[in-house]
Amino acid sequence: MPAAMRTRLAPALLAGLAMLPAAVHAERSDWRQLSVGNSHIYSVLGESATRYIGLQLQMFEQTAGQLMQSEDRLPDVPTLIYILNRRDFEQCVANPKGIAGFFVDRQYQNLIVISGDQPFENERIAVFHEYTHFIQRASRPMVLPPWFVEGYAELFSSFRISRDRVVTLGDLPGRLTVSIGPDDWIPVERLLAVQNGDAEYATEKLKPQFYGEAWALVHMLVFDDKALRTPTYRYLQGMDLGLSEPEAFKNAFPFDKPGLDQALRLLLHRDVFHVLKWKLPAALPVDREPITRVPEAQADAEFARLLFRLNRPKDAVRLPIAAALTEAPTDPGIRALAARIAAHSGDPTVDVGDLATLFAKGGVGDEEQRTDVAAALATATSPAGSLQQAVAVLDDLVHTDRPPIEAMLLWVDAGARAGVEPVRLREVLERATVRVPHNTMVLGHLARLSRMLHDKARARDYYTRIMLVSANPAERMRAQQAADSAELQDDPPARP
Repeated sequence: MPAAMRTRLAPALLAGLAMLPAAVHAERSDWRQLSVGNSHIYSVLGESATRYIGLQLQMFEQTAGQLMQSEDRLPDVPTLIYILNRRDFEQCVANPKGIAGFFVDRQYQNLIVISGDQPFENERIAVFHEYTHFIQRASRPMVLPPWFVEGYAELFSSFRISRDRVVTLGDLPGRLTVSIGPDDWIPVERLLAVQNGDAEYATEKLKPQFYGEAWALVHMLVFDDKALRTPTYRYLQGMDLGLSEPEAFKNAFPFDKPGLDQALRLLLHRDVFHVLKWKLPAALPVDREPITRVPEAQADAEFARLLFRLNRPKDAVRLPIAAALTEAPTDPGIRALAARIAAHSGDPTVDVGDLATLFAKGGVGDEEQRTDVAAALATATSPAGSLQQAVAVLDDLVHTDRPPIEAMLLWVDAGARAGVEPVRLREVLERATVRVPHNTMVLGHLARLSRMLHDKARARDYYTRIMLVSANPAERMRAQQAADSAELQDDPPARP
């Protein structure tokens, strides 16, 4: 039977199609795409503007990643960038008022969503601020105080590239203000003690001053005076290891808090913050990669995928995927994505049995299609036969040198429920954790698999790793309790 005859639209997708406005197709007829390294851009802008934004994002990741480099690599996951028209952008956020761009990190990919109806300068600071938080979490295995987290993100949010390719880093970000007046000033002693739920961090009235002073303090301690970097790191490490804030400060710095307060106010009064500038080479990879048009059906499908990734309401996701299926009913990639969305939503699924049978024969091509088909097969309500088929669809792919992290996690999840030997599952996850060293979901799976294999030492090692890299105190505590459990203690030596 021809593939077109085997493709059945789920009733929910048909219902979505019936509600589909006629203009929905034309609105995504102007998408372009550009791939650079581990990033892929979908854009409604022209070639020049798309390439310029791609340059900014690529160079920011390289610069921030290098300056915040630690012993662990950044996660080897793709970054998908969507530059959308205003109508599509507003579907991506629950409350779009005042928002022109945002950054979201997931277990296996990053998402950057930008309104193309606004100049990039309007959302650059917000996107780079959140991007910095991601790099912080991914490269620094310690819990950091709010003033340092936000001050560091504000510092790097000032990153910008001029049209003549001069990079500037260290200016006061355009949205930030800071006052040294007595009615506004937050004493350094209080600034260092602020927690996430405190008024200075959480209220609209006090937050701008807190962010501004945090920016200035981070600037002074890690950007302006190299001699202060080591004491600052010692201070942060001390608190991460359990010292109180006053104890950590006393053990790390050669001055007291009133002295630091006075120095910070003087620095702000004189406005002599160090600013880095450098010129980029004339030709970079982003300049050489081609920009191509995205067919309307693929643009609709990719927009549906974005809404799906962002956990937007089912009805919002159904409209663009229904449009894509109508425009290209036999396209295997669109069918695979539609089946995944329908299965996740609990709808009668789109029939992709032909693709499942084809992919289950082996091979490593069509990575995204394989992943979508396997995800559809491995839903929580799938019978055992579907789980085994999902494992077969991804089996060859996950054993290549650099498979998608998402495919590896799907294969392990389906394999665990289908009865694949724990030692095989652990082998795949061990390769995954090298590429995403701070992914505590992967580490947790590895710890549990090691317990199943009665490998106490490795289970303890993975729980210890979670304690080192997690920024979630509750997760750290659970890992500590698991590592200390009687089950994972070494067996006493046998009596003679």
